[in-house]
Amino acid sequence: MKVQSWLAAVAVIAVLVSACGDSFSAAHCEPNASGNQQALQSLNAVLSKNRDNTGALLAHARCVYFLGDYSQAAQETSEVIRREPKQTEAYLFRAKSLKMLGQISQSLQDYSTAIELRPTADAYYGRGLTYSSEFNGKEREALHDFTAAISLDPKHIGAYNFRAQVYSRLDDFQHALQDSEMVLKLAPDTPNAYCNVGLAQYGVGRDQDGRKYLTSCYQKDPDPQTRGYYETEVNKVLYARQPRRGGGGYDSGGGGKSTLDREREREHNVYESLRNSGFNDRAEACRTDSSKC
Repeated sequence: MKVQSWLAAVAVIAVLVSACGDSFSAAHCEPNASGNQQALQSLNAVLSKNRDNTGALLAHARCVYFLGDYSQAAQETSEVIRREPKQTEAYLFRAKSLKMLGQISQSLQDYSTAIELRPTADAYYGRGLTYSSEFNGKEREALHDFTAAISLDPKHIGAYNFRAQVYSRLDDFQHALQDSEMVLKLAPDTPNAYCNVGLAQYGVGRDQDGRKYLTSCYQKDPDPQTRGYYETEVNKVLYARQPRRGGGGYDSGGGGKSTLDREREREHNVYESLRNSGFNDRAEACRTDSSKC
């Protein structure tokens, strides 16, 4: 029973697999698996006997990535790529590792190479996430990649979640609501799914429904940072509805504001969101250095 439990925990695949032309009995690491350390030890044993086993090296790189050693993961995937220039998974995990190391341009290039070699939902999702989180003005590229990820994996919760966030940035709250509702359907036990539906409901003018979902979210996740973040976002939506001086109608995204004015407003909104969410150090960094907003 103990052996069976260990195998299930670390997702060890006790079969002969072929990767990069090398066959071996592989230990396979997965995100947040409790047995990743044991799997890593098994791979260390394989590599101690044959360092030229490229399949084992790639599996090892995957393990150290999931264990948080992004520098080693990047080094090992680079070696795999040197040996096998068309090894898609090596590009994918090097992209993930480099992103965590802050090497964004190279990470983006590796995601693109992985997509060219073999399009996968994971690769599109990773590139879309990089566009949306690391660049300003790349919302359309992010939308394209999240949509491509969903087309390959219709149950990709992350792609729906972040596509909803991008739609919200573009004030397309109807599509944001649809994606947020899909996340709630796929992951009903996730508190933030309720918050995201609530925020999107405010975006389309259904304030009462929005408040119900937000209340459910705060009950499931009483963290004051969660409440602070979403209440700040709701206030932005409500503020955007207010009539602007100089004529009827509502401000739908800037009107006569200059590019500089809009950027300053964005920075202020990010600062307020971080501060109200309890991230005081990040808020202060944003206030003193706009590149960190």
